Amino acid sequence: MDRVRDIEEAIGAHARWMSELRQAVLDATAGVDVEAIRADDRCDFGQWLYGPRLSAEDRAAEDFDEVRRLHAEFHQMAAEVVERAMAGQTVEAYALLYGEYVTLSGRLALAMRAWQARLLRGIAGDA
Repeated sequence: MDRVRDIEEAIGAHARWMSELRQAVLDATAGVDVEAIRADDRCDFGQWLYGPRLSAEDRAAEDFDEVRRLHAEFHQMAAEVVERAMAGQTVEAYALLYGEYVTLSGRLALAMRAWQARLLRGIAGDA
Protein backbone atom coordinates (compact mmCIF):
# COMPACT_ATOMS: atom_id res chain seq x y z
CA MET A 1 0.00 0.00 0.00
CA ASP A 2 3.00 2.31 0.52
CA ARG A 3 3.72 2.41 -3.23
CA VAL A 4 0.11 3.37 -3.98
CA ARG A 5 0.33 6.23 -1.47
CA ASP A 6 3.78 7.18 -2.82
CA ILE A 7 2.39 7.47 -6.34
CA GLU A 8 -0.48 9.62 -5.06
CA GLU A 9 2.03 11.92 -3.36
CA ALA A 10 4.17 11.92 -6.52
CA ILE A 11 1.18 13.04 -8.58
CA GLY A 12 0.72 15.96 -6.17
CA ALA A 13 4.43 16.82 -6.38
CA HIS A 14 4.16 16.75 -10.18
CA ALA A 15 1.25 19.23 -10.09
CA ARG A 16 3.15 21.55 -7.73
CA TRP A 17 6.21 21.41 -9.97
CA MET A 18 4.10 22.40 -12.98
CA SER A 19 2.88 25.47 -11.09
CA GLU A 20 6.47 26.40 -10.30
CA LEU A 21 7.37 26.06 -13.97
CA ARG A 22 4.54 28.39 -14.99
CA GLN A 23 5.93 30.92 -12.53
CA ALA A 24 9.46 30.41 -13.90
CA VAL A 25 8.18 31.37 -17.35
CA LEU A 26 6.67 34.55 -15.91
CA ASP A 27 9.86 35.37 -14.00
CA ALA A 28 12.32 34.11 -16.63
CA THR A 29 15.69 35.65 -15.90
CA ALA A 30 19.26 34.69 -16.59
CA GLY A 31 19.47 33.25 -13.06
CA VAL A 32 17.18 30.27 -13.75
CA ASP A 33 19.13 26.99 -13.67
CA VAL A 34 17.87 25.29 -16.84
CA GLU A 35 20.01 22.20 -16.26
CA ALA A 36 18.39 21.72 -12.84
CA ILE A 37 15.00 21.88 -14.56
CA ARG A 38 16.18 19.41 -17.23
CA ALA A 39 17.40 16.92 -14.58
CA ASP A 40 14.67 14.38 -13.88
CA ASP A 41 16.17 13.23 -10.59
CA ARG A 42 16.14 16.50 -8.62
CA CYS A 43 12.43 17.16 -8.16
CA ASP A 44 10.52 15.41 -5.36
CA PHE A 45 8.98 12.94 -7.79
CA GLY A 46 12.34 12.16 -9.42
CA GLN A 47 13.96 11.61 -6.03
CA TRP A 48 11.23 9.11 -5.20
CA LEU A 49 11.39 7.47 -8.65
CA TYR A 50 15.15 6.93 -8.49
CA GLY A 51 15.37 6.60 -4.70
CA PRO A 52 15.44 3.59 -2.39
CA ARG A 53 11.69 3.24 -1.79
CA LEU A 54 11.14 1.30 -5.02
CA SER A 55 12.27 -2.32 -5.15
CA ALA A 56 14.11 -4.04 -7.97
CA GLU A 57 10.77 -5.68 -8.79
CA ASP A 58 9.11 -2.25 -9.03
CA ARG A 59 11.88 -1.02 -11.35
CA ALA A 60 11.51 -4.10 -13.60
CA ALA A 61 7.83 -3.35 -14.23
CA GLU A 62 6.65 -1.90 -17.54
CA ASP A 63 4.82 0.79 -15.57
CA PHE A 64 8.09 2.00 -14.08
CA ASP A 65 9.75 2.18 -17.51
CA GLU A 66 6.85 4.13 -18.99
CA VAL A 67 6.68 6.58 -16.06
CA ARG A 68 10.47 7.02 -16.00
CA ARG A 69 10.57 7.70 -19.77
CA LEU A 70 7.69 10.17 -19.68
CA HIS A 71 9.11 11.90 -16.61
CA ALA A 72 12.47 12.41 -18.37
CA GLU A 73 10.67 13.79 -21.46
CA PHE A 74 8.60 16.04 -19.20
CA HIS A 75 11.76 17.60 -17.72
CA GLN A 76 13.37 17.99 -21.16
CA MET A 77 10.27 19.81 -22.40
CA ALA A 78 10.18 21.97 -19.25
CA ALA A 79 13.78 23.05 -19.90
CA GLU A 80 12.85 23.97 -23.47
CA VAL A 81 9.95 26.10 -22.20
CA VAL A 82 12.22 28.00 -19.81
CA GLU A 83 14.97 28.40 -22.43
CA ARG A 84 12.46 30.04 -24.77
CA ALA A 85 11.19 32.31 -22.01
CA MET A 86 14.75 33.32 -21.08
CA ALA A 87 15.47 34.11 -24.73
CA GLY A 88 12.58 36.57 -24.71
CA GLN A 89 10.35 34.22 -26.70
CA THR A 90 7.49 34.48 -24.23
CA VAL A 91 4.73 33.71 -26.73
CA GLU A 92 6.60 30.64 -27.96
CA ALA A 93 7.29 29.56 -24.38
CA TYR A 94 3.61 29.76 -23.48
CA ALA A 95 2.62 27.99 -26.71
CA LEU A 96 4.94 25.11 -25.82
CA LEU A 97 3.85 25.18 -22.17
CA TYR A 98 0.14 25.00 -22.92
CA GLY A 99 0.56 22.74 -25.96
CA GLU A 100 3.05 19.88 -26.03
CA TYR A 101 4.08 20.29 -22.40
CA VAL A 102 0.55 20.04 -20.99
CA THR A 103 -0.12 17.04 -23.24
CA LEU A 104 3.06 15.32 -22.04
CA SER A 105 2.20 16.16 -18.44
CA GLY A 106 -1.22 14.58 -18.89
CA ARG A 107 0.33 11.44 -20.38
CA LEU A 108 2.66 11.22 -17.39
CA ALA A 109 -0.21 11.63 -14.93
CA LEU A 110 -2.21 8.94 -16.75
CA ALA A 111 0.77 6.57 -16.67
CA MET A 112 1.15 7.15 -12.93
CA ARG A 113 -2.57 6.48 -12.39
CA ALA A 114 -2.36 3.29 -14.48
CA TRP A 115 0.63 2.11 -12.41
CA GLN A 116 -1.25 2.91 -9.23
CA ALA A 117 -4.34 1.01 -10.46
CA ARG A 118 -2.26 -2.08 -11.28
CA LEU A 119 -0.68 -1.97 -7.84
CA LEU A 120 -4.12 -1.72 -6.26
CA ARG A 121 -5.37 -4.69 -8.30
CA GLY A 122 -2.31 -6.64 -7.17
CA ILE A 123 -3.02 -5.78 -3.55
CA ALA A 124 -6.67 -6.81 -3.92
CA GLY A 125 -5.59 -10.04 -5.63
CA ASP A 126 -3.25 -10.84 -2.72
CA ALA A 127 -6.00 -10.42 -0.13
